[in-house]
Amino acid sequence: MNSLAIQPLPNQRQGRLMLALIVGLLALPFIIGAGLYFSGWHPSRIGHHGHLLNPPRPLPEQMLRSTGKNAEKWKLVLRVSGPCAAECSNRLDEMRRIHVALYKNMGRLSRAVLTDQPDDPALLALHASQPDLMVLTAPPGALAEITDPVLLIDPQGLVIMTYPSDASPQGMRADLDRLLKYAWTG
Repeated sequence: MNSLAIQPLPNQRQGRLMLALIVGLLALPFIIGAGLYFSGWHPSRIGHHGHLLNPPRPLPEQMLRSTGKNAEKWKLVLRVSGPCAAECSNRLDEMRRIHVALYKNMGRLSRAVLTDQPDDPALLALHASQPDLMVLTAPPGALAEITDPVLLIDPQGLVIMTYPSDASPQGMRADLDRLLKYAWTG
């Protein structure tokens, strides 16, 4: 009776091998992903050009009230300490060009200068030539932990991203294009 034991047919062995190969191939991406995750690997290129703040920092209540009709918009803010010199006016001109380059989404973004000297003649002249530019007064010590001069603020009044002084306008525009494409607010 032992000689009558059922032997797997060659087609059954091939089928089992094929099934094991398919399951192995389907599991391979998960195994590679888990290995990369647990080894701590991160891609060298990131999708944004600024510094993403985690957690976002809230604006002081005084500054939120001073935004007026632009309270429900995204804000690109230049923080200036002291009088607005040539570098400040150049950066504001770059911000204006970025704003105009957004084309259809231009109405969802507002620009502002956060300064400790709102009566600066250079800022007043810029505001006169660009009426959509808001001039906000910074309370003492406001956002002292943030060192970058350009801030991106969401419609709820949270600083979500900062840009260093040497950030490229193309990178800022790319970030804003991507953000406004996927954001429902503002």
